[in-house]
Amino acid sequence: MHKYISTFLAVAWMITVAVISLISLEGAPKLTFSFADKIIHAIVYCIFSIVWFYAFFKGITTHFLRKNALLASVIFGIMYGILIEILQETVVENRQGDWQDVLANVTGTLFAVLLIKVFIANNRKLKTQN
Repeated sequence: MHKYISTFLAVAWMITVAVISLISLEGAPKLTFSFADKIIHAIVYCIFSIVWFYAFFKGITTHFLRKNALLASVIFGIMYGILIEILQETVVENRQGDWQDVLANVTGTLFAVLLIKVFIANNRKLKTQN
């Protein structure tokens, strides 16, 4: 059952990111400081990479993806972030793609790697101490 939940959460987050990224934001409140948008991008893609790591590692997946879950989640997160920015530039009328947003997305994805590595390292250390 756990494998279905992790896969469902990853797909749900991916759809949520797409919808939020591609809808019109006319009339939305402005952020209070200049780089708040970039911080939000980094947080969103950090979460994106973490949920996809678990989907690849524990979800409905192949042996190859399970074995390479961290790399797969990084590549997928970066490619998805770039795709969303391209779609914003080409498909959505009142949104534009931004290379700085791509950089923020990549930063969030790489921060997720750090968190995953720290969590896994601590988890393994705790298991061996018992």
